[in-house]
This record gives sequence, structure tokens and C-alpha cells, in this order.
Amino acid sequence: MKAMVLVTWRQWLRGGARTWFVAFSALVCSAMLAAVQFGGFSLAASFRLESTFAQAVLAAAQFMEVLLVIFLAVLLRGTFAMSLAQRTRMLGQLASVGATRRQLRQSVWLDAFFLAIFAAPLGVLCAAGGLAVTFRLMEPFIERLVVYGVQEIHLVITPGSVALALACPVITLLLAATGSARRAARLTPIEAVRGAAETPPRSVRRREPRRAPALLASRSVRRAGGRFRTQISIIVVCALMICTADGFSRGVIQGYKTQFATYTYRVYLWAVNTDTEELLASLHKTGAEVTGAQTWSTERTGWMARKGTAGLVLVTLDDESFSNWYGGELPQGRAGLACVYSPPEEGEAVVDSGEVFNEGTQQALEVAGVCTAPLPGGVLWQDTYIAMYPNGILVTSQSAFDEVRGTAVSGEDKREFEFFVDAEDSAKLTPALEQTLTELGASEHFFTGQTNTGWQIEDLTPASPTRMYQEAVQVLLNVFVGGFEVLAALGCGAALLGSIGSETQLRRREFALLRSAGMTRREVAAMLRRETLLRCAWSLGLSLPVGVFLWLRIARWLLGSYTFHQILLRLLVSAGLCAGAIALGTLILCLVAERAALNAALRSDIRADLMRE
Repeated sequence: MKAMVLVTWRQWLRGGARTWFVAFSALVCSAMLAAVQFGGFSLAASFRLESTFAQAVLAAAQFMEVLLVIFLAVLLRGTFAMSLAQRTRMLGQLASVGATRRQLRQSVWLDAFFLAIFAAPLGVLCAAGGLAVTFRLMEPFIERLVVYGVQEIHLVITPGSVALALACPVITLLLAATGSARRAARLTPIEAVRGAAETPPRSVRRREPRRAPALLASRSVRRAGGRFRTQISIIVVCALMICTADGFSRGVIQGYKTQFATYTYRVYLWAVNTDTEELLASLHKTGAEVTGAQTWSTERTGWMARKGTAGLVLVTLDDESFSNWYGGELPQGRAGLACVYSPPEEGEAVVDSGEVFNEGTQQALEVAGVCTAPLPGGVLWQDTYIAMYPNGILVTSQSAFDEVRGTAVSGEDKREFEFFVDAEDSAKLTPALEQTLTELGASEHFFTGQTNTGWQIEDLTPASPTRMYQEAVQVLLNVFVGGFEVLAALGCGAALLGSIGSETQLRRREFALLRSAGMTRREVAAMLRRETLLRCAWSLGLSLPVGVFLWLRIARWLLGSYTFHQILLRLLVSAGLCAGAIALGTLILCLVAERAALNAALRSDIRADLMRE
């Protein structure tokens, strides 16, 4: 065991660029895993995460961490496979002098262990340091969040999170080394000495290219066998990983935006022992006089209509807002209260004009028309409301409803209204509305058994603390998910360059033979370029369709079905741009690696490369 440790350690140090490429890939992977854990714990400890969206984000983050472990294990497995190909002669020499299969496996396991010792602690330190610096730079935004109980966004590091952050890279590296260890144990001295575990070309009858560079590139790809498949798998996993990370990032940011209300100022009213006509008229008058902005009000009446399995609720709009929405006055109903059907934006209409519901009851409704115009802001703005009314709603005017229902609210009865103002500044509006409500005998908030009207103001104007809080959180989310995407791209780029760099070192003798046979620089460049195009065509053709599918599925999970379909075109464009960026980045990285291989092939000494082990 001691001898294998010393031999593996010397080979690890003598690996040169190969070792540093693999070490950098492992370091970036470790930093990514630790950053996801530390960042998630820190944000969860600093913000209130009781909402449904926050729970979905936390669940998605845990799912992403599992995917990261799987993807990074595949990436490092491919890197280990290229590393094994370069160390084949050394392993064959060990086998020829009596090394057992167990000792050969130990050599590969030790290689992974040395990488884990290097990458895991350093990756945790890099993640912690990067997050600490990021949170430090975010301090100007934290001042906006003080009123919401967020005193400071600090790095939360617990012994459990550190242990998990250290264990994940170690487990990932050991899983990545499993396949390489098995192949090393099956390797015979003759196979090793024959030359880097190259596979003979398969006897497949196909049309061969006529030109020498294209012919050599085609046969080189066929002879590469496992090496070519390993590089394909690395590019495929990198593309899937970046698509998944980008879909998660866009879904989180867009999902948080959908939590924003579509109105800027709302007063929620619980009308008890009051005249609703006087209450609403006073609020409309105050809002218009103070701001000069548009005002509207709505009431969810509690009246229900059913058609088969479809249920619809009746909502009122003040007379002016109803006329603006419907384009005219509400027609008179003959069999009950007249109303207008507003079908859902997604799905089929379930009600036709002229239908009557609850006939012969006090809640008889007659559909006087259908209107597909968007309802005023605030009537339906959240996924929760839309989920409650998937078949659309029935809308009537406030005056028509009051003729049937009356305006007086007495005894234990209670009616709920929402009053909206399209205001940009609430500095004068809030005191004026509070004074009006106080004069009408209302009190802030509402409690069970309360005998007077209650109210609650929701200020979402641009300068309000709530809106500033939302903007600050949005900036933090952009920083967090942007950093996550950058780390994913770095890890994938390092793994790709590492695998191609290892293959370049492995093919030095092949390049020397081609040069000694009189092959020109242009012909070598054409051969390598064709190999690059074949590699990119195979890998991107396999990965991009699956990656776009994963991108859209993750976005739908985070956004919900309704919001997802509402912005489907925008999401498709984002997914397409992500796929295009992946294709362009992969092609550039492969061409850079091809150029480096060409320079290495033309500048090295032919005799030294031919004698290279």
C-alpha cells in the first residue's frame, strides 16, 4: 500500500497540465456544491421564507444540488477516463512487474483521494470567501430591508453544512473514479504497452472521405473509441448542466416577479355596520381629489353559479370601471341579476350569453353578455386567484348588485371590498384615506367579532418600503443565480478543456508520425478542425433538445402552469438563446483546444515525441 501511495503521488505530481486541469475542474465543482449550500442557508436565515414560492425555490434548490452531484460525477468520470488513457503505459508497467488488480484499482482510487484532499477544503474556502465578499457588496441594498426584519445578510456556516460541503465533493470524486478503477483492474500489460488503450477501428462499411485530412479525421474518431465517447459524454453533460442551471435561474427570477401585484395601491375593507355606498363613494372622492389618478373598486360577493363541474363566482366592479371594461352599461336582466361572463385567458369558455343560473332563488343570475377584455388590475392577479377561478368569472356592476343586495350592512353581516388607486406616490394619499376612514368610524385591521368596519392598506408605489424590498430581493436573486451560472460554466469549461488537453498529450506520437510522413500544417489543421466539428455535431445534437426540454420543465415547475403558459413565448426565446450560447461556447472552446493541439503538434520535436511513452 505504501509503495502504491508513493507511486501514485509521484505520477500525480508529474502529470503537469493534465493534473492541473483535473484539479481545477474538481475545485470548481467543489466550490459550486458548497456555494449552493451556504448561499441557500444564508438566504433562508435572512429572509422570511414562508410563502409557497419560497418553499418551491428551496425544494428546487435541493433538487438542483442532487442534479449537480450527478452531473459533476459524470464530468469528473470523463476527466478520469482521459487521465487513465494517459497513464495506461504506467499502469501496464506496474502490472508487468507484479502489481495486482487490487493495487491497480488502489492507484486510481488514490488519485481521486488526492484530488479530494486538494479540492474539497479549498472549494469550501473559495465558496465561503466568495459569498462573504458578495454579501459585503450587497450591504447598500440591505438598508432597504430593515423595516422587514432583515437586519443583515450574513454568511451562515454550521458544522453540519461544512461537513456536507466537504462530503459532497469527496463522494462525487469517488463515484467518478469507480469506472476508471474497474478499467484499470482489467488492463493487461500487453494492452497497456500497445498504446494508450486505443481501440481498433470497427469494420463498418461506409463511404470514406476522399481527401487525406478528412479521411484521417474520420478514422481517428473511429479508432478513439472510448475516448471519443467520453468527450461526447462530457460535452453532453456540460450542456445539460448549463441548461438546467439557466432554467432554474430564469424560473426563480421570473417566479419572484409574478409575486408582485399588478396594482400600486390597495385598501382592503371589511364592511360591518355601515352603508357601503357611502363608504365607497367617500374613498373614490378622496383618492381622486388627492392624486387625480384613476380609482376603481371590486367586491367578491360570494354568489356562486355552477354548470356541470364548472363553478363560477360573481364579482362586482364600480359602475364607471364596469362601463370602461365592458364598453357600455350593463343590460337589464329578466330572470335575475344581470352579469357579464369573463372567460379565462387560457382554456375554453364554459358559459354562453343568455344562460340563467340559480333560477327561482334569491341569487338568480342571467348572463347578459361575454367580454374578453382584461379585467382591471388587482381583480385577478395571483396564481392562487386564477387557480380558484379556472373557468372564468361573472362580473356585474356595483349599483346593479346593490339593488338586489342593498347597501346597508348590519348585525353580524360582513362584506369585503377592495379599493384601488393607480397612484405613483402615496405620501399624501395614505393620510387622507386614513382620515376619511376614521371619520366613517372604521378602524385599522379587522378581528372576529368586531362591530365596526376594518381596513388594511397595501402600499406598492415605487417609493414604498414593500416595493423597495422586492427590488432589493430581486437584485440579490440575480446575483445569486448569476454566480451559480458562472460557476457552472467555469466547471464545464474546465472539464472540457481538461479532457481535450489530456487527449492532446496522448496523441503527441500520432502528430509526430504525421509530420514525419510529410503532412503540412494546413492538412493537420484541417484534420483537427474536422474532428472538432464531428465532436460538436454529435454532442450538441444529443444534448440541446434534451437540455431545452429540461429548461422548460424546471421553469414550469417554478412558475406554475398558468404563468408558464402566459409567458411561454418569452421562455422559448430564453431557452433558445441559452441553447445558442451553449453551442457557440462549446464550438469556441473546442476550436481553442484544437488550436492549442495544433501548436503543440507543430512546435514540438519529432524525435522526442516519437520516443515519448
